[in-house]
Amino acid sequence: MKKLLVLLGLIALPLFAAAADAPEVLLTSAGELFSISSEVPPEGSTTQATVHLVLTERRDGETIREIVPATLERGQHVNPLLGYDDESGTLFVFWIKHLGSHWNELLFATRDSDGLWSAPTVIGSPYNYRENLRVAVTRKVVGANGRESAPGLTLHATWWEFDTHKVRDSAKYYMLSIENGKVLDVAELDLTEFVDQGIVGPEDLDRSVLKYPMITASGKQDSVLLTFGSFETRSFTQVRITPKMKGEGRLRVPIGRRDGGFTAPRMPVQEGANLEGVFNESNTLALYTTDEGAVRYAIFQDGKWSDTRSIVIDEHVSHSLAVGALRKMVAEH
Repeated sequence: MKKLLVLLGLIALPLFAAAADAPEVLLTSAGELFSISSEVPPEGSTTQATVHLVLTERRDGETIREIVPATLERGQHVNPLLGYDDESGTLFVFWIKHLGSHWNELLFATRDSDGLWSAPTVIGSPYNYRENLRVAVTRKVVGANGRESAPGLTLHATWWEFDTHKVRDSAKYYMLSIENGKVLDVAELDLTEFVDQGIVGPEDLDRSVLKYPMITASGKQDSVLLTFGSFETRSFTQVRITPKMKGEGRLRVPIGRRDGGFTAPRMPVQEGANLEGVFNESNTLALYTTDEGAVRYAIFQDGKWSDTRSIVIDEHVSHSLAVGALRKMVAEH
């Protein structure tokens, strides 16, 4: 079975972090360690980019750095995310390319086992504005009959997007079918049809909290749980998305099923910060962000949000320790 190793930024274990300036790290089963980050080109560089992506590979004590070729082009290349296909030795890179203050592009490229890069592929309209990109992976595909499942690698991408034509903000979701390290097809799922119009949050909240979709794969690796916000209802919706075979071919379609929802808390998210969630099987959950040396969080329990609380990060309490304590508290309720 193919294994796609992706360090993403989980809801309960981070899946892909959305912070554009935070390096992404990936460790393969063969012991190769990859990291990727956005960097300003050195003085005298011939690149046309104001910010490009640098991939660092560490193997057997050797360190190799290379610029992702597609990011030599004009623009600011940020929010890089990594994935790896063990069987084919293919590395996947996703990122956002800023070309102006009101529009950007979402791209992905691959590097094969020989170190050769593909041309970049653009997802969606190149004239909209995207932010807070997240990706998750599943390794099973449900058969066309809806019952049997078979091995199959699928990448699930979600982000927040401002549509410059419709003048509308919303979360987006795309599914990429992968075989032998190649992307066979890209399919979109319209998330607006899953929003529960009956769950409406308070009018006085900071809407920035709604702009951070969260996604995680199931333990069986056959579906993902997507949690996304809506400006119209000021609430979050949870959708269970399952890759399903399309007829007798190799392509897949995303099948979505609403899996719950909740109002948004009165908790602002500072620019440059990130929003994560901690969920359990009960109705208790937490959303948290990190800024100014503290983990700030709110608890949703018995249908109500708590006030925003803080855990100060210092020499005695690290960020991971604070988040671990928050997860334990949610798990015990």
